[in-house]
Amino acid sequence: MYGKDIKNKHKPLSENDITKGFNCGNDAINSYLHSKVLTDKKAKTFIVVNTENNEVICYYSLCCSGFVISSANKFTIYPAVEIKMFAIDEKYQHMKYSDDVDEDNLNLSDMLFSEVISFIYDFTENSCGADEVILYSVPDAENFYIRNGFKRFEKFMLESSELFTDGCIPMYMDL
Repeated sequence: MYGKDIKNKHKPLSENDITKGFNCGNDAINSYLHSKVLTDKKAKTFIVVNTENNEVICYYSLCCSGFVISSANKFTIYPAVEIKMFAIDEKYQHMKYSDDVDEDNLNLSDMLFSEVISFIYDFTENSCGADEVILYSVPDAENFYIRNGFKRFEKFMLESSELFTDGCIPMYMDL
């Protein structure tokens, strides 16, 4: 089976959604979904559901954010949308999207992530302006984000001091 064969739907997470079976292989990211996501007022979480078996394929949390540029003893804050969380269930990780050579060996996760970026782009064009998307990648996912157009923060970009980002790699993408 290929990713293109899976019918899916993006929707906001609600209390009624069953996420207990979701496992991305990272305990901290799983824990956020299973116990903290509904009380986190700083982010809006969405799930991608396989409509044929009602499994959660993916979840992502978005929040308004910014990044700080330090220059000549001045600090400037630039608006950004932050992808606070993005995780794919282990059953769907590394699943090829199709067998077409033209697909550049993209995975289902690449396609779902591009849909998230498209959603962010539409939001920033139509509802709330921002020129950047930022995220804090776990080390194991850095290559995934690089493959999808993200770069490490530049040395003049200051990173968040939140405890949850410890050990993570600050990354950004121009919209």
